[in-house]
Amino acid sequence: MRHLRWAGPAAVVVAAAGLFAAYLRMARAVTVNSDGASNALQAWDLFHGNVLLRGWTLSDVSFYPTELVQYGIIQLVTGVTTDQIHIAAALSWTLVVCFAAWLASSAATSRRSGAAAAGVAVAVLVVPSPGVGYQTLLSSPNHTGSAVPLLIAWLLIDRARDRPWLPYAVGAVLAWGAMGDPLITFVGAAPLIAVCGARTVRARAWGGLDGRLALAGAGSVVVSHAALWLIERAGGFRAPRPPIELSPVGVWPDRAGTVSRMLGILFGTARPHVQPGWVEVTLQVLRVPGLALAVVAVLVTAVAAVRGRADRVDAVLAAAIVCDLGAEIVSTLPIDLLATREVAPVLPLAAVLAARLTARALDHRRPAPAAVAATAASAGSDAAPATGSATRPVLVRRLRSAGPAVLAVVLAVQLTALVAYAPPRAAPVEGQEAAVWLQGHGLRYGLGSYWVSNNITVGTARQVTVVPTLSDHGRLVGMCWQTHTDMYDPARHDARFVLLEKERPMYGTESDVRTQYGPPVTRQEFPAYVIFVYDRNLLDGFATTC
Repeated sequence: MRHLRWAGPAAVVVAAAGLFAAYLRMARAVTVNSDGASNALQAWDLFHGNVLLRGWTLSDVSFYPTELVQYGIIQLVTGVTTDQIHIAAALSWTLVVCFAAWLASSAATSRRSGAAAAGVAVAVLVVPSPGVGYQTLLSSPNHTGSAVPLLIAWLLIDRARDRPWLPYAVGAVLAWGAMGDPLITFVGAAPLIAVCGARTVRARAWGGLDGRLALAGAGSVVVSHAALWLIERAGGFRAPRPPIELSPVGVWPDRAGTVSRMLGILFGTARPHVQPGWVEVTLQVLRVPGLALAVVAVLVTAVAAVRGRADRVDAVLAAAIVCDLGAEIVSTLPIDLLATREVAPVLPLAAVLAARLTARALDHRRPAPAAVAATAASAGSDAAPATGSATRPVLVRRLRSAGPAVLAVVLAVQLTALVAYAPPRAAPVEGQEAAVWLQGHGLRYGLGSYWVSNNITVGTARQVTVVPTLSDHGRLVGMCWQTHTDMYDPARHDARFVLLEKERPMYGTESDVRTQYGPPVTRQEFPAYVIFVYDRNLLDGFATTC
């Protein structure tokens, strides 16, 4: 019996290790860009004495207490390398899959339905789609890892609802996540406030758990903003505010169409045609039911929430999905398929909601009457009485009989694909040929376009450092985005080259370079890049406002 008691946890650990190995292989198929490389440099500084990241200007998503900490811990083993970015991405997605399966199974009342719910969640999440899917879910921090604090918060609500410390813990987790990613305010705190606030008003239980959870959500927003303000006031990093505004109503239909294609990428129903045709079609067919079930789950939960009969966590999950997708449709955020990262948390949240709906169908737990639901809400409970098998609908009976077999087939095929498909390993960084040339010619420090700057620094393990620039009225200036003020200090560094991207003139042009520095000693051209080499320190008199 003692051995059996440890068999379950051991199997989970082995499965998680297997998933991590598969995801690491997938992550290595994505070239590291300057966003992830910038985070790697910040994490190194964070773990080597600069706790507040003084002198740094980060992006509008800081990842300060979340992925930067993760990166720093991994760097204790790997150092600042491109592989630490791949390891972090694989670890984050493994955690998302594991926490999603746990939260899904927590809605079940039997081992059988719990296993089925976990299986549904895993089936939706286990095999990311290549191409943009890999770039979104298995690359630089792209809001994907932000699903981890969300899943932890909802898991706490589901598993510790009778504990007096629950609201404080949920508020702390959401504040921690929102400090690193403002998106958590919109897909975490806001849905929690809305759902629990509505349940409080409906039940008129002002001092109940729902009321305290609504306050916890509001408190998390205050705490996260206050913490970032205090860090900046103490001389720490600066993080620009996200430029979010409402877009014209006339463009909403087009944006909604793009968002629907994003969902196809996330759920794997839109394939990138990088595998044999029959494989693509098979996987596409297997992924369609997951998307359909997620849509049904959101609709069913929304109706139940309006009637006051929805489970608390189910309602929060549905609200979070609607908030994330809705914000992407009505905002002015740039929208194309690469912006799928903005709605990345929708995939695990929808997978969990679909799985929890499956568990409830298998357990056949009918919603409680309104009066019972109100009493349960005031007591902080979501329990609903089970009904007898005599009233079980035909659909549920068929689901109970055929569902496990279908789920087993879907999981078996997807796990086979996970193991069998070995994506080709990508070049370490964007601009790899330029990095090799610089390293081979002994050039150690220089200026460059953003997308061939910090990534080359990390890709060469800091043997070559390229700091980002912008084009400003015919001259190169420092870039106040993912940079440190010391990068442009001529007393600390001797910059001898400029590396430009031909297709991105906003970061600098050949005319800017020649106007500012004159003819170069050497000019090296590549298909997408050009390098100018000088015999003096290009940082002397260089302008930056950071």
